[in-house]
Amino acid sequence: MDVASIAATATITAICGGIVGAIVSAFVAGIKSAGRGAAKHEKAMADGMSALLWRELKNIHEAAVHHGGMTLEERKQLEYVYAAYSGLGYNGTGKRLYEDSMEMPIL
Repeated sequence: MDVASIAATATITAICGGIVGAIVSAFVAGIKSAGRGAAKHEKAMADGMSALLWRELKNIHEAAVHHGGMTLEERKQLEYVYAAYSGLGYNGTGKRLYEDSMEMPIL
């Protein structure tokens, strides 16, 4: 191999290495950005689901207060809804609605 061929090979190798490095860098940056977006999306979904589950706990509680208790099926539904709600890490007033409803008689 002559000096010109060696120089051309070294130049091409350096250029290709730079291109590959830039592509990998862009790919990693994209993954990090997507991860942040996914975490934000996941939090928004959990918060939305929590709001819907809380509303269902409130509806069950209001119906139980209105009727002076709940049926076995309604109690089972209450337990499922509360398990999902607390499983998301939420408690607060939803827990109070659940506990108050569970103290009501079965009709």
